[in-house]
Amino acid sequence: MHFQLVSVSGTKFDDDAYEVLVPTRGGVVGIFEHHMPLISAAQPGILSVRKKSSDPDSSLEHFAINGGVVEVDGHSVRFIADDVTTSDEVSEQEAATALKRAEELVKSADSQTALHEAHHLLRHSSAKLHLAQLKKRHHR
Repeated sequence: MHFQLVSVSGTKFDDDAYEVLVPTRGGVVGIFEHHMPLISAAQPGILSVRKKSSDPDSSLEHFAINGGVVEVDGHSVRFIADDVTTSDEVSEQEAATALKRAEELVKSADSQTALHEAHHLLRHSSAKLHLAQLKKRHHR
């Protein structure tokens, strides 16, 4: 199937894929060729792509996403993301610093709206840190 990952900053992935793993509110959804048609909101987290069925987990391509919408038609998957970070763009130190800032925002939130936004930032910062750790683990 064809997979396209698009964000405001441009196309981050546009190629064939065997499997796409998308974080949603209900959990991670695995999408394969001939998946039933679907449109779903995604949560901040790690989106993973397996290019070939024989590829081991260590060769998955990972992206930190800040939410978005996934659209599946059975033969192609299109993900429109609010923000995408690739493993080449992530820094473990910057991600850890951002996570600490997000944790502080959660503690100091003075309204439901501020708390909701802080939790969203916390999930996205956590995803970036996880991406940096995946990158480190697979590049040893």
